[in-house]
Amino acid sequence: MKKILIIEDDKVLRENTAEFLKEEGYEVITAEDGSIGVQMTMKHLPDLIVCDIIMPNVNGYDFYKTIRQIKSTSTIPLIFLTAKIEKEDIREGMQLGADDYITKPFDYNDLLNAIATRFAKYETLQKMHEEKFYSLIDNPLMGVFIYKNGKFDFVNTACAKIFGLYENDFSNLSFADIINDESKTVLEKIERCINGHQNAVNITSKAFHKDKINLVVEISASLVSYKGAPALIGNIVDCTHLYKDRNTFFTEENKNTANFSKREIEVFVMICQGKSTPEIAKALEISNRTVDTHRANLLNKTGTKNTAELVMYGVRNHLIPL
Repeated sequence: MKKILIIEDDKVLRENTAEFLKEEGYEVITAEDGSIGVQMTMKHLPDLIVCDIIMPNVNGYDFYKTIRQIKSTSTIPLIFLTAKIEKEDIREGMQLGADDYITKPFDYNDLLNAIATRFAKYETLQKMHEEKFYSLIDNPLMGVFIYKNGKFDFVNTACAKIFGLYENDFSNLSFADIINDESKTVLEKIERCINGHQNAVNITSKAFHKDKINLVVEISASLVSYKGAPALIGNIVDCTHLYKDRNTFFTEENKNTANFSKREIEVFVMICQGKSTPEIAKALEISNRTVDTHRANLLNKTGTKNTAELVMYGVRNHLIPL
């Protein structure tokens, strides 16, 4: 059911219009001025707003300027409702970005037609934006997903292939179905993010593959509003190749620095802090060549190929503070 907010200081007109729209199948919310209108817009996030212009406290123009500055309300369609008919007033409303302008007195059927037109136009634009959005995220080189209401709303081909599946296989799957998370810590982090306790998540975990081979994936996602609900949009990357032996990740040895020397740990931390070889050499009072030797040893012990992979290793194994 579409939700409409009516902002009108004339009580009789406000209530009669609300009753008419309710009979037409809309959910209706009302406000008597622009100040209350802003509060009701933020609270209910209506699908469309019908707003008078001349009102006490905050008029229609100032109301619309206010909600246009708020991300969650900036794209809500608006129809100005006013007794003013001067061309300059109509022009001012349209320049603000209003979708339509109806003068009082008006026929309810005219208002109904204007509302239906706005919804049809908005839905067409939304469909175009979604098609463009999906074409952008369907990257053949990177696994991309949208996770909403505890299920995968979308995965691209590259993402499905990581798990040996097809896109349609994900229609009823959740992260619990693909993540091998015996401790539940990974799933808890995902849940915390989608519940709004943090804006993003970056985790590495064991995962399930259709052919039952050991799989290690890195999941990076951000919390967004998608189709009116919180969702995670992000990437899944197959990191299994970073380990010489696929079973390496599945032991505790790879999650600590027991096989590093004290000096290697010092060098490791500074590398992860982004310090250059000369900076590390100066801080530890050793030569550049010695730093490079420690770096080579670290790459060998962690099974990484370069500094970037070494830093990723440190992050995913919680060896450095974030």
